[in-house]
Amino acid sequence: MRRLSGLSTAVVLACAAAPTGAQDLVPHEVQPGESLYRIAERLLEDPRHWPEVAKLNRLSHPSRLRPGQRLLLPATWLKGTAVPAQVAYVRGPVQADGAALRIGDSVGEGAVLDVGAQGFISLRLHDGSLLQLQANSRSTLLRLRDLPAAQRRNTLIELDRGRVDATVAPQPPGSRFQVKTPLATAGVRGTRFGVWVPAQAGLAAADVVEGRVEVSAAERARGPATAVTIGAGEGAVVRPGAAPLRQSLLPAPGVSGLPARVERLPAPVPLAGVAGAARYRVEVADDEAFTRVLWTSEGPLPLMLDGLADGRYGLRARAIDANGLAGLEATGRLWVKTTPVAPLAQSPRDGQVLAPGRVDIQCTDVPQARAYLLQVASQPGFEPLLRQEQASERCRFELADLPVGQLYWRVASLAPEADGHVERGPFSDPSHFTLRPLPPVPRVGDIDAEGGEVHWRTQAGYRYRVQVATDTGFGTVVQDEETTSGRLRLSTSARCVPYALRLQAIDADGGRSAFSPPRLVNAGASVCGSDGSPVQWTGGELVQTAR
Repeated sequence: MRRLSGLSTAVVLACAAAPTGAQDLVPHEVQPGESLYRIAERLLEDPRHWPEVAKLNRLSHPSRLRPGQRLLLPATWLKGTAVPAQVAYVRGPVQADGAALRIGDSVGEGAVLDVGAQGFISLRLHDGSLLQLQANSRSTLLRLRDLPAAQRRNTLIELDRGRVDATVAPQPPGSRFQVKTPLATAGVRGTRFGVWVPAQAGLAAADVVEGRVEVSAAERARGPATAVTIGAGEGAVVRPGAAPLRQSLLPAPGVSGLPARVERLPAPVPLAGVAGAARYRVEVADDEAFTRVLWTSEGPLPLMLDGLADGRYGLRARAIDANGLAGLEATGRLWVKTTPVAPLAQSPRDGQVLAPGRVDIQCTDVPQARAYLLQVASQPGFEPLLRQEQASERCRFELADLPVGQLYWRVASLAPEADGHVERGPFSDPSHFTLRPLPPVPRVGDIDAEGGEVHWRTQAGYRYRVQVATDTGFGTVVQDEETTSGRLRLSTSARCVPYALRLQAIDADGGRSAFSPPRLVNAGASVCGSDGSPVQWTGGELVQTAR
């Protein structure tokens, strides 16, 4: 465990509302039979301080005290009773003296806490104060004491590296709450503040969210101590041998772009950048006090939100400057809703061109879904909506009277929440189709076949698709071609049963008509055997009847 190297590099940060002086002294009323030596032995951590107590109280005869006499004792010398802290929340790798911590564990005075790269811990102290250690931090709980008389407290936390954020409960006069670093000691009474020490040391930074803190350089190599007072929205940077530098904290990053719902993870946190920021820190918690911080990310924008279960959360964000001072805090609400999963689009096919009239929309069913919600719009942003409909049990919709043009559609599953309220999940990726008049269906009476060739009556501006099959259901297609002319040579082999043929008209934009009804065409064989197969000469030629 690293200790302070000496007063020459130490800086004291003390609450401006409780400066060093009378309020750091605890009154004690002398009881019958008490002497200063007995009082020192019972109340002080080191009884050998009794001469200093005698001098402080101007006692000419320390052994001759009167009952009821009032003495003043320095709060920092009091012995007190060690009271452990409780683990209110822990995430990731966090250890106390090498043992992994769990929620509800007690952590005693003197424990060394190590927080890993993805770790985080909230400690609830005996006075209700909250300590939060961020990832890559190392800290020692040097003193967790309840002091005698008027419930005074003495808390001393040593931070070797990383960051600690403290929400300090109001402290009675004579109490002390301090965070000590290799370069600074932050002492406060009823406030919110943070202290940061980089792994390479070289500086310490303290920022104040609520309350006021006095920052003073202790005895240095040259010159008297220099003191500054920082309040909410201010910070101080301390470097070895230098007076503390006071500065305003960076503005809070804008969070107005937070979506009403986050439906897919990972997703960027939409923070508005702050001039002068070197990086940003975002925390997400499931309680208003941010005791249970479930997710933390720090770095340049964009920060990517990930790893959160569905639920409603609080979010807070701060910009951090080049000295490591965390700026003002922005807060917002976050709703993560990634389930139930969205159905997959089946039909119409994406980009398909359809004739005006009834449109059948089909998508995959989702086991958890109680119903499905469909949205149709003329713009990919789905504003404004043209139609919104709900279907039960199956993901099927029949739509009529849609406008001609390109239309977008998406669908979401509906399922009950834990409280029974039915809520939708995320929408599927948008699909689109186009409604416009299609080419007319070719008439079967316009199709003729003769001598192995099929010809039909054409219309200007269309090309045609010709399909030939062995059955009228077109289960086995033996020829499938497109042509711009009204003629096509059949490539089918001769047989005794006619082939089925159908046509489809295609316009210049790819719009297709329905197929014509099937037209039966001669298969080429005129003499057939009893088994239904063509009769051939010994040379393989088909036997034809005389014309």
